[in-house]
Amino acid sequence: MATFGRYEILGKLGEGAMGVVYRARDTAIGRVVALKMLSAELGAEDELHARFRREAEAIGRLSHPNIVTVYDLGESEGQLYMAMELLEGDDLRALIERRVDIPLADRVRILVQICEAIAYAHSRGVVHRDIKPANIVVTSAARVKILDFGLARVATRATITRKGMILGTPDYMAPEQAMGKAVDRRSDVFSSGSVFYEFLTGEKPFKGKTLHAVLFQIIQEEPDPVLTLNPELPTRLAALVHRMLVKDPEKRYQSMDEVGRDLQDIHVALRRSRSRSVLPQPVPPGGEEVRARVREHVIRGRGHFEAGRAEAAAEAMTEALVLDPGCEDAAEVLWVMLKSRHAGRAEPAPLDPATEERVQALLARAAPGTPETQARGALAELALIAPDDGRLVELLRERSTKG
Repeated sequence: MATFGRYEILGKLGEGAMGVVYRARDTAIGRVVALKMLSAELGAEDELHARFRREAEAIGRLSHPNIVTVYDLGESEGQLYMAMELLEGDDLRALIERRVDIPLADRVRILVQICEAIAYAHSRGVVHRDIKPANIVVTSAARVKILDFGLARVATRATITRKGMILGTPDYMAPEQAMGKAVDRRSDVFSSGSVFYEFLTGEKPFKGKTLHAVLFQIIQEEPDPVLTLNPELPTRLAALVHRMLVKDPEKRYQSMDEVGRDLQDIHVALRRSRSRSVLPQPVPPGGEEVRARVREHVIRGRGHFEAGRAEAAAEAMTEALVLDPGCEDAAEVLWVMLKSRHAGRAEPAPLDPATEERVQALLARAAPGTPETQARGALAELALIAPDDGRLVELLRERSTKG
């Protein structure tokens, strides 16, 4: 079995521009982790080195159930590595592209958890700056996890910059970010609003055919009304998303806490009305009697689920959520049932023409046999603008083999 430092490598989870992620076991304590190793090709590139360390620093300041946990950061055998919580689940990109039919109450519950995670990061002085569907995972236990703080702005520390480049994913960045201005927590509000828009409608709010067209739309144009794309959504929810997408930071939601409170009200109303209304619903009596009824519904629902009676299980769990909209056990079973009806992963969305042209040019500049200084600069830029492109992964593997 291969080893890296004190970690026993169990298998590869994925490979991208920043390096390789392995399933590994920490031999000191027996914990299985996701071991992220910075590519040796990029290790000498100061900016990517800083980004890797920035991600660990940002997450290291945070301890929240909806933010991925970093256990260890270090350098071994000349390579930077980061040992993180191992996640099992799907990112929002996969759920959107597969058009998974997620009930509205469950969608809003996911949005609430995203708000809670980002609001917590803001409270600790961390602005994410790269919120996008691929950085949000819904685990098999129906819990949201926010990933990739590699571009995070940490209070009192300088941000990562690159001359002539806008950092962040263009499709979801805030207008002030697209114009190269200072960002703050309200920029994350806008980016989250773009993600929410796509998660609820299946369409990006800004979908120009080129990078410049997308940036122009973000800065100057309003997205299509949410209700035009999904007329079945409640007006109250659509209005919330549009308020997050206001161009002027002073006029949009001022915090993710504020967004989360409004979404939580919608979520509770949907649960208590069995998804028939987002208007405030009568609050059922509390106390031990109600908690006992919730437990009974959950136990009965699990029994139905384990026996393969999906419809009866869903009915029992729905009743539990009517009484207690925050019942995690019921939400988890409903999510597992939903996922069992959907299988397979979508292919990554194609790059826009302008980005594709730039990627091809950079791949040529970094081809084996090109000057090392030129290649490293091209690889570093590719890692920022097309981190999931399979051609970059293959190029890194080829260069490593020939080196």
